[in-house]
Amino acid sequence: MRVFFNAIIVQIFLSAYIYWRGWQGLPDKKFIKVPYAAIYIIELLIYFIGFFTSRYLPFDALHVFAWTGTTWMIFTIYMTVLLLVYDLFKYIDKKKKIFPATLDLKAKKPRLIYFCSALILVIAVMWNGNYRFRHPVVTEMDLAIEKHSPDVKNLRIVVATDIHAGYLIDKKIISMYVDKIMEQKPDLILLVGDVIDYDAKSLYEQRMETEFLRLKAPYGVYASTGNHEYIDIGEAPDEKIHWLSEKAGMTVLRDTTVMIANSFYLVGREDDMCKTRKELPEIMQGVDKQYPVIVMNHEPHRLQEEVDAGADIALYGHTHNGQFFPNNVIMSLSSKLYNSGILPESMKMRFMYELPFGYKKKDDTHIYVSSGLGLAGPQYRIGTISEIVVLNVSFNK
Repeated sequence: MRVFFNAIIVQIFLSAYIYWRGWQGLPDKKFIKVPYAAIYIIELLIYFIGFFTSRYLPFDALHVFAWTGTTWMIFTIYMTVLLLVYDLFKYIDKKKKIFPATLDLKAKKPRLIYFCSALILVIAVMWNGNYRFRHPVVTEMDLAIEKHSPDVKNLRIVVATDIHAGYLIDKKIISMYVDKIMEQKPDLILLVGDVIDYDAKSLYEQRMETEFLRLKAPYGVYASTGNHEYIDIGEAPDEKIHWLSEKAGMTVLRDTTVMIANSFYLVGREDDMCKTRKELPEIMQGVDKQYPVIVMNHEPHRLQEEVDAGADIALYGHTHNGQFFPNNVIMSLSSKLYNSGILPESMKMRFMYELPFGYKKKDDTHIYVSSGLGLAGPQYRIGTISEIVVLNVSFNK
């Protein structure tokens, strides 16, 4: 109900505000105002049809409705902010007369010029954001681990988090992701949570497993769970996780440790949303720490846990680095506050992260929080990147 209420606010109230401000600036001509009104009416119809009939729609229709609705949401948010700036200056000018008398912000012409300028700016920013989403970058790093690894001296790990396969990130996009991952010539592939978006139905409808089965690496393809794997929308318990292992051919590590090639350990933690999630020391009871240890943990809430457990590499996702501006700036600022020492632990909110994105070495642990490959919802990277992480690891001892 809360999600529906939030969507209604965006789709009706913000859209109505934008519509009214544009209407005020348009010339009083039917051939202009009628199509203008039609755009808003059609969009609202698409949204409500998609919202209330989603369970009955075929995949192609639902994909279009979902893309339209999420795109419109981003558009309305940015347009609303820019138009509120105009209204703020209009209010200030009314009180303080900061603009020359020749510039009347209540007149049609300045309204229309500003509205059109804002429209062009938002469309340009969104086009760039969609381009950045569809063209993931490869972040490559060299890491040296001072531990003994008998049979593996160098390891090329390809890490992808937050793929969010489903109705929006469909089979065509997943195919591009798989191609991009395999281009990196991985020795080991790690998918660190939120591989699936919301339901398994969309995966079965598209036979999505045919793409994921193309992921191959000499030391295997492993996944850990994320919060989206535990979103309950009425499917059988753990249906999405079973799909990953039984259909997509991945080894899903659920609070599990495996030793690979008799040379290093890989640990996969359950997501925070898992009610039976274990503590890391319990998971690693049988680990011989003279060998390298790599930990996958989707949500980067308590980095010190991996450090204290003796992980050499700790990999996270979840944050999307805010996904789009200004969320990325808010995350960066809240991280500075988190690390400042000003806030006691009890006041650190869940949306605050010690490291919301990027690399950090903490004691002897190499930490990387990925911005994510896919997205939840709108397919726009505004101020952030979609990324695949490649770690060239050397074991030196």
